[in-house]
Amino acid sequence: MPSRREYPVRRYPFIGVRIHVSLAAFPGSPDMSDHDPSFSVKLSALLHRSRRAPRIFLDGGACRGDFTALLAAEFADAQIHAFEPDPSSSACIEKRFADVSRVRVWNLALHESVGGADLQVHADPGTSSLLARPTGDRRYYASSDRVVETVPVPTVTLDAFIEEHAAAGIALLKLDTQGSELAILRGARRALAGAAIDVIYTEFFVVPHYAGAPLLGDIMNHLAQFHYSLFDLFKGPNARNGQLRFGDAIFVSEPFRAHHLDTSPDES
Repeated sequence: MPSRREYPVRRYPFIGVRIHVSLAAFPGSPDMSDHDPSFSVKLSALLHRSRRAPRIFLDGGACRGDFTALLAAEFADAQIHAFEPDPSSSACIEKRFADVSRVRVWNLALHESVGGADLQVHADPGTSSLLARPTGDRRYYASSDRVVETVPVPTVTLDAFIEEHAAAGIALLKLDTQGSELAILRGARRALAGAAIDVIYTEFFVVPHYAGAPLLGDIMNHLAQFHYSLFDLFKGPNARNGQLRFGDAIFVSEPFRAHHLDTSPDES
């Protein structure tokens, strides 16, 4: 992932609002070559179709809270839960949203079991992970990236969290967790089986960036078991050898597709 630097106020097409966001993650950034800028408009339009009430969003891997800020600005009625396992980053998000009562920040790592894990904190906090970097294969990440410390963090499953805090289900699950995406989805079996999540927006890898991390096909196969289907793909950067490295994908539940997508007119 590109570095998540903070820049001054600017207007972005995700909502047409003015807030502080990370230019490295959204349209208009000089680093935007790493991300397909069309994701923001498409995701916003999709989320506006959801009629789930209350409107609840989960931001897994919130880093500095830029994505949470965009959701809060676009959806005035939304309750947003931001998960960030890095204690330092979590504290920054808490401070950022101290006056926004509908945003709740959790210093937790989403995972496949309730308990704890070790977070490898990187020099670039946007690449911190519960997983180590791979060894023995071609390196597809920056040579400057390094682990600066390892900290124990508490973990929670999506099933446990949703059952306690969002029993009516959630409109969006966003995952940017540097290789933990499949483990998190394994901890959401009951929620997925019950279609309790309308839309999933997740990062994916095409080649290994973390040891044991899933690739796109692994995530697609897992979600297909619960009748979640691919809605759109957004390419990330290509490596020097031309290989696509990572990107983002949107999946939708079967009921969401039936009620909000398949009811649209056929192609002309």
